[in-house]
Amino acid sequence: MKNIYTMKNLFLLLISGLLFASCSLDANNPNSLGEDQLDIRAFTPMVNGLEGVLVRAYGNILAPYSVASDEMVWIGSRDAWQQLNFGNVDNINNEFVDAAFFYVAEARYWADDVIARGEEFSTSNAFTSSNKTDLAKAYWYGAIIYTVIADMFDDFVVGSVKTEGTAAVGAANMGSLYDTATSYIDKALALNAGLTSALKATKARIVFSKGVWAKNNPVNTASPLVSAGAAASLAQEALTALGDDFSVNLLTSGSAPDTVGGLDIAGEVNGRLEMRLSDTYVISSNAKQPDSPGDGDPSTTISLLDPVDNIADPALFRLVADFTNSAGNGIYPEYPVVTGREMHLIIAENALASGDNATFTAHINKIRALDGLTDYSGQIDAQDMLEHTRRVNLFLMGRRLSDHYRFGSPSEYWVPTSPAVNSPGSFFPITISEIQANENIN
Repeated sequence: MKNIYTMKNLFLLLISGLLFASCSLDANNPNSLGEDQLDIRAFTPMVNGLEGVLVRAYGNILAPYSVASDEMVWIGSRDAWQQLNFGNVDNINNEFVDAAFFYVAEARYWADDVIARGEEFSTSNAFTSSNKTDLAKAYWYGAIIYTVIADMFDDFVVGSVKTEGTAAVGAANMGSLYDTATSYIDKALALNAGLTSALKATKARIVFSKGVWAKNNPVNTASPLVSAGAAASLAQEALTALGDDFSVNLLTSGSAPDTVGGLDIAGEVNGRLEMRLSDTYVISSNAKQPDSPGDGDPSTTISLLDPVDNIADPALFRLVADFTNSAGNGIYPEYPVVTGREMHLIIAENALASGDNATFTAHINKIRALDGLTDYSGQIDAQDMLEHTRRVNLFLMGRRLSDHYRFGSPSEYWVPTSPAVNSPGSFFPITISEIQANENIN
């Protein structure tokens, strides 16, 4: 797999020092600063800081999302994780969704703030090509966090002033967050500051995700396939430029520990063992961690079989091994944002939705060829083939819960009384901390 772009990780404790060092200040006391005193020389540290809070938000919201699916199972001592595992996703008081909400809201606010400052700086004669690249990155990061929010929350608050409460977006309007994300990508592309292919891949994922959102609002299991020709065209452009197996990743690192946060997915699974990868996917003899993820042999680690070759799925093995064997005893993983395999999946599903079985099959087999698997030629139902291929190639990427709902394939861990069962299409709510702090939220 070719990693075409890895985002540098400057941990947040350095940001204030960089701001002090790089800004033009008109103050007698350098320890007393107003935000209006920041000038264009502070923009690069701002964008680096945005990157840091985005990475932290991503890893921390991915933990509750993944345990609410069948990808992980609760094994620890904290009941709020168990409640998510049971499918109780809409509890405003769930401590772990609430904890992640802070990080996600911070990343969303800072993205919009940094973008606004960058747009203001862009009118200056001092705005350089390097600043232009930074602004393109800021747009990109903003698009990512808006997409994550739309994917994972039923409602959210998007405010522009730190000290004033704002009304919620509204559940019916959450799809508009994908439009915001798309507009940010378009602005980044218009800058012609590089990153073009990765930006197009991200846009393909955003446009397609809005289609998935529509299939879950309300849930439509009778017609779950997303038809998104624009997303498919962008996906093909990205594949042509970057190859079949690229990956755009957010990185964590021991040298930047603040990009991990307090309750990130890797720390909770590989460190604290509050959850583990579920038996549906992996073999775990000790009921704590998967067996032998570093031995290179999928058959000793993976329980989920490829439906054509009837062997431990090699695509899943690669992702499990990457996650569990990451740096720092699995504490510092890479978070794939968008991949070449997902581009093929977007093209394949768009084709299947329109009855183009030949194109569907061709792109499913391009994915299968990456792992040396036998071509698919109708051995199982095409929609079942699509769901399996998504399941193993997008593992732990924040896609599974949506697929549970739209494909009518509930997690084996959901209890019959849970919202996930009784109100399919349920995602995370605005949590108690925001409710208590914001007079506009009931």
